[in-house]
Amino acid sequence: MILFGEKVSSGRKEKWKMSEYVTSAYGEALFKLMKKKNIEKITVDELCEEGGIGRATYFRNFKSKDEIITAYIILKWREYEREHRLKEHQLGDSYRVRRYFDFCYSLRKKNDLIIGQGHHGAILSAYEVIMTDSDTEQTSDTYESYYLAYGLFGIFMKWARNGYAESVQEMTQIVVERIFAGNME
Repeated sequence: MILFGEKVSSGRKEKWKMSEYVTSAYGEALFKLMKKKNIEKITVDELCEEGGIGRATYFRNFKSKDEIITAYIILKWREYEREHRLKEHQLGDSYRVRRYFDFCYSLRKKNDLIIGQGHHGAILSAYEVIMTDSDTEQTSDTYESYYLAYGLFGIFMKWARNGYAESVQEMTQIVVERIFAGNME
């Protein structure tokens, strides 16, 4: 999968020429089309026309529409992470946990489309990259990173399938006070 100038595969990086613009354009186009019909019925031609980018660019950068979703989520996370200076906080810090749930909630309409059409694996793939930082110079390819990726994904899926019934603050408390602190009830 190609992410912002680099292709990430098997834990190593290969240089590619891809911009955030391409990821954003294809991502926005895909979500717009997914509102109208199932992702499986969306053709590459429709996606390229909607995104205003050619087929060659699509095939040079992506193997599937799920890769577009994954790259788009990572792009949006990295923007959010910089804006809120999340790298200055530990993973279990309540500020960082709250911002994680704020981020998820901000993408709820897109997340609901992805989940509703059965492509939540693309979200998990994004979480793996985000938690391991495998798209950055600070790669943390550890068991703990994967544990967090899968754990947060599971918590997110439960929250999303419950219709985001709990507030962001309630989700933050659940994770910080009950899960990270080891007070599982």
